[in-house]
Amino acid sequence: MRWRQCRHTGEFIPVDEAARQQSRSAAVQGDIQSFISPVDGSVITDRKQLREHNKRNGVVNSAEYSPEYYARKAKEREDFYAGKTSAAETRARRVEMYEHMVRAERNQN
Repeated sequence: MRWRQCRHTGEFIPVDEAARQQSRSAAVQGDIQSFISPVDGSVITDRKQLREHNKRNGVVNSAEYSPEYYARKAKEREDFYAGKTSAAETRARRVEMYEHMVRAERNQN
């Protein structure tokens, strides 16, 4: 029997099993349903248009964020509204929001 070393775990597994594991890793994504962008009002009909739209407008699809990210951000908001953030953090957040608004205004003009 021939063996192959798994690159993730370092374990040796039979070649037939390694081939089965590789075949499970490939996936084909289906097409997306057409929708109107809330950012610029354009109609998005496929994944390529969605990628280009996101890049052009500097936005990210919310499906790309993990549940841990949402939990961390909820905790940060809770701390902010409870007054548990430092003055430096508040100042940095205000600067970030200002820069984002200026960037958005430049993109519209």
